[in-house]
Amino acid sequence: MDIRKSILLLFTILLISAWVLGSVTQTFAETKQYRLVMQVSRVEVLPAGDRAEHNLSLVETRGLMFVDGEVAVYTGWSQSDVIKGTGVVRGYGKEVYQDGSTTIRTTQFKQRIAPDGKGVLFEDGESEFIMGTGRFAGIKGSLTFKGRGITPISVGLKETRGDMIFEGTMTYTLPSK
Repeated sequence: MDIRKSILLLFTILLISAWVLGSVTQTFAETKQYRLVMQVSRVEVLPAGDRAEHNLSLVETRGLMFVDGEVAVYTGWSQSDVIKGTGVVRGYGKEVYQDGSTTIRTTQFKQRIAPDGKGVLFEDGESEFIMGTGRFAGIKGSLTFKGRGITPISVGLKETRGDMIFEGTMTYTLPSK
């Protein structure tokens, strides 16, 4: 192979390498702490029928999510299967930020009665973003959290509305623009 072909081959390899490496964009994961304060807006509790205090529930919650100085309106929908106040809760959550951007995620956590018998604890919480709009379009990531009930859910939501607080960490990436 003569020197010209070698130089041309080397130049071609460098050009292709620069093009490939230049087109690869690196995305960085963002990690943020958040606090979610909410209350039950609708609830339907049905006895499972197999034993005392075994209930199936459908719950809608609404509240505010505080993330790095921003506030988002939160709406959540969940189903639970609990025996004597202990069980698993699964559902979906949606956050709408002030600029109209949204995130939607699946969620799952364990619910149990607090050791002192007063209130409910929410543990081992995990969520996964399934979609976003606006500045969150293409979001990928997850959340971990724990929480506690502040007030019980009263019959007909007349006296107390099951006020709750959750705290956790979200880690996500967004596609490059």
